[in-house]
Amino acid sequence: MITRTLSYLILTLFLANSAAAQDDWTYLFKDTDLNEFYFDFLEETEPEDVFEITADGTLVIKGEDQPEGYIQTLDEYEDYEIKFEYRWPDEPGKSGIQIHSTSDTAHSIWPESIEIQLEPDHSGDFWVLNNTIDVEEEQMPDKAAERNRRIRLTPKPEPREFGKPKKDLEKEPDEWNAMHIVTKGDTIKVYLNDKLVNEGKNASATSGFITIQAEESNIEIRNFRLRELE
Repeated sequence: MITRTLSYLILTLFLANSAAAQDDWTYLFKDTDLNEFYFDFLEETEPEDVFEITADGTLVIKGEDQPEGYIQTLDEYEDYEIKFEYRWPDEPGKSGIQIHSTSDTAHSIWPESIEIQLEPDHSGDFWVLNNTIDVEEEQMPDKAAERNRRIRLTPKPEPREFGKPKKDLEKEPDEWNAMHIVTKGDTIKVYLNDKLVNEGKNASATSGFITIQAEESNIEIRNFRLRELE
């Protein structure tokens, strides 16, 4: 009886700790609506024409044949991690997650930020808009000066080919890819399907809003969750 009781207590504590760990995550698009976010577009349009939040918390971006724009959190964040899955239900296109965003515009409609790219063949790349971030030399493409683009790392044990990221890290565009972004202090790490694909240090911005782009393409984002780090 004592053994059974002890086993039961251990199991109960394990389940409680697991539940507490899950509770640390905030699902940004679960049990909410578009009124809880800020929007901006290149041309006048209604947010619901471009963005939809489904009953299960999936963010559906209907960017095709619509002006470029974005959805942005009302709160600013510092030292946190993000996890989500995304796919292209139609033709793959462009989109990105912009972290450390401000309310100032840097280029076209896009705010000052550090963007993590979702475009196929470039998932995890950094684009810096009125910001700076340091990366290793092998992450730099041939035309690094143009728009400050940074190419992702090729995870070990695979060799790091200069300017040639491994496409086989990505699933097919219509399949769900998992992205994990960790920002702590001035360091940003990006994981794609559980592989480290990019890392930058000495970022000039370390906090701000979270922005998701609509770039004239259809994309679906599910289980978008955020957890603040201590």
